[in-house]
Amino acid sequence: MRRLALVLVLASVGVGLTFTSPSAAAPPSCAAIAAREPQLAHNESAPAPAMFAKDFPAIPDCEWGYRLGGFGGIHRNAPRTHVPVIFVHGNQVDAENWFLVRDQFRKAGYTDQELWALSYNGLENAGSGMPTQAAPDADSQAYWQANPSALANGGKGAADDVNVPDLWRFTLTVMDYTHSQQVDFVAHSLGVTIVRKMLYDHPWFRSHVPAAVMIAGANHGTSVCRGLDTQWYGCDEIAPGTAWLAQLNSKGEAPRPTCWMSVYDGLEGDPLFVGPDEQSPHLAGAYNVTYPGAYHNDLRVDPQIVAGYLLFIAGFGQRLQRSCPRLN
Repeated sequence: MRRLALVLVLASVGVGLTFTSPSAAAPPSCAAIAAREPQLAHNESAPAPAMFAKDFPAIPDCEWGYRLGGFGGIHRNAPRTHVPVIFVHGNQVDAENWFLVRDQFRKAGYTDQELWALSYNGLENAGSGMPTQAAPDADSQAYWQANPSALANGGKGAADDVNVPDLWRFTLTVMDYTHSQQVDFVAHSLGVTIVRKMLYDHPWFRSHVPAAVMIAGANHGTSVCRGLDTQWYGCDEIAPGTAWLAQLNSKGEAPRPTCWMSVYDGLEGDPLFVGPDEQSPHLAGAYNVTYPGAYHNDLRVDPQIVAGYLLFIAGFGQRLQRSCPRLN
C-alpha cells in the first residue's frame, strides 16, 4: 500500500460495510520502522507454519516478506455463532502459544471459523512461551516435531510499531473471510501493546471490537527493559517511562466502546513486572483481574484463568455494550 488510506468492503448478511482510514501521507515501510529501533536482538526468523483453511488468503509479513503464519478458518463464509476471536502472542513466541487456549474455546462451543491467531514475527522459540503449570497439548508436540528449530532457536526479538501493520491486515482479512463486521481480541505480553497500538492508530475501528482481553501486557512498561530503552530492540517502546507508552495511554487506557479486561499477576510471580512495575499491566477503566503469584505464561493458559476471560469474551464480545464492567 502506498497510502495509509485503506478501504475494505466487507459483506455482512447482505449489507456492504466500508471501512475507511483516511490519511494524506504514505506510511513508512516496516523496514524503515524497524530501523528506527535499537538493533540489539533484531534478526529475522524463519517463516512460521500457515495452518489456515486452504482458501484463506496469503498475507505477506510486512517486514520480512514471507507469508504470515498462524491458524484459523474452515472455509470462506462458513457458518458462525460467535464473533471471531483473534489471539495475539507475545515476544519471541508464535501462534503455537494459543493451542491450549484454542482447545478450551473449542470445548465452550467455538469453531475454527471463530478462532484465529497470527505469527507476526515468524517461527519463534518454544521455551519462551512455556507455562509452568500446564503440559503442552498434542498439537504443540506435533508442531515442534515438524519445526524442530523452534526448540533451539533462542527466539528472535520483536517490537510493537513494526508489527501493527501485520495485525491490521490480518484482522481485516479475517473479518472479510468470516463475513463478520466485528472481531474480539485476546492478547498476551507484547501482543497487548501491539493490539492497543493498532486501535490507537485506528480509533474508529474500536466500534468493530466489542471486547478485548489483555493478559500480562507492558501497559506501563516491563522490568526487563529498564535501562535498555536505547539498546535493546523494542525496549524504546515498552521500557517504563517511555514517550511511546505515554502517547499510547494519552487517550485513555481502556477506550470505549470496546469492553476491556486486563489479566495479570500483581505481585512477584511474573518476572516481567517486579518491584515498581508490579501494576504495569493495570488498565484504568478496564475490568482488572489479578492472580497473585501466577507466572507470566500461566496467566495465558491456566484453565481457570482461561475460563474467566472466556466468559468475558462470550458475555461482552458478541455485540457492542451500552456499559462495560469495571474492576480497578
